[in-house]
Amino acid sequence: MKNLKKMMLLSALFFVLHSAIGQNRNSLSIGDDAPEIKYSKWIKGIPISTYEKDRFYVVEFWATWCGPCKAAMPHLSTLAKKYKDNATFIGVNIWEKTGDKPYESSLPAVTQFVKSMGSDMDYNVVVDNNDHFMVNNWMVPASQMGIPSTFLIKDRKIIWIGHPMKVDSIIMAEMNGKYDIQIAMQQFELAKAKNEALKAKFAILTPIEKAISSKDYQKATTLLSSLDQYDPDIKLQKNYFTLIILLAQKKEDEAIAFGNEWLKDNSTYGSIVATELLKTDGLSKKAYLYSAELNKKRLNLSGTITPLVYSEIAAAYQKAGENQIAIDMQELAVKEAENAFKAKKYIGSITNETILNFKDTLLRYNGKLQ
Repeated sequence: MKNLKKMMLLSALFFVLHSAIGQNRNSLSIGDDAPEIKYSKWIKGIPISTYEKDRFYVVEFWATWCGPCKAAMPHLSTLAKKYKDNATFIGVNIWEKTGDKPYESSLPAVTQFVKSMGSDMDYNVVVDNNDHFMVNNWMVPASQMGIPSTFLIKDRKIIWIGHPMKVDSIIMAEMNGKYDIQIAMQQFELAKAKNEALKAKFAILTPIEKAISSKDYQKATTLLSSLDQYDPDIKLQKNYFTLIILLAQKKEDEAIAFGNEWLKDNSTYGSIVATELLKTDGLSKKAYLYSAELNKKRLNLSGTITPLVYSEIAAAYQKAGENQIAIDMQELAVKEAENAFKAKKYIGSITNETILNFKDTLLRYNGKLQ
């Protein structure tokens, strides 16, 4: 699980590196004036035009694909009610995967997600604009390379930056006169320096990612060969890029062989190999069955969102031409999703919309048998 979190961090890093191109300010730290809040649309709650004196503002950055972000939403909703007389909570959507489309093309999907969350996301929500103003003026200058990330503001000043699950204790400490902002500033600057060093190290990966995006696989492969094999973080990203390059070129046997070697080092990356195989069309039955088997191994791992994995297994069997097994697995996905939704498990990852989509997929699989 630790290694998968590292992979998520590296993925988020590319958003940061690309966003920095249009950056509007160079640095942002605890003690600085809070930037403006600009957005494409205020999709839930009441818009604010200024920061009121003596009032807290909790500005929480999130994305629909971010599991930890979604897990924090019910907690933030509880805090929004607890501090309704003292604080305004604002969820800021960033880093949706829109490809070459403008960021505001994500509005329908984000709006639907917020609607599906209901009372589990019971606070203000805005979506970043096409200029990525909130990323470029908040996240990037503060060296925040991952989400969720929370900024706490009072009297127009940023008094704390950190994980949303800690914001309650910070608000209480400040209200009781026990919050030491000087210590917080020192701790934040140390963390910021580490993040900047990491960002500098991974800047070397940007040309490779761009070469892959433009389908210049020969250039990407040449650049990969020059990377440091002994840096574990660089090696992790090199392995991932190598896998997707092989699959993009339909070098299936080489990709599977490479995946097997990679998993000898660390089996937790099986989910990455399985997902990339499944995402690639036109592979053999053997490849999709291999994806299904890798995903089955995830079912007993801590932190696995089992309904989603069952659905991925079903999709792999469907691509392999094993329609009846695909139906059986998708039925399990629907059942697991319904049970999880009733039990308020996997909040944000399993919604009523998820269940409806799973059922539509099941109908599609059944149609293939007729």
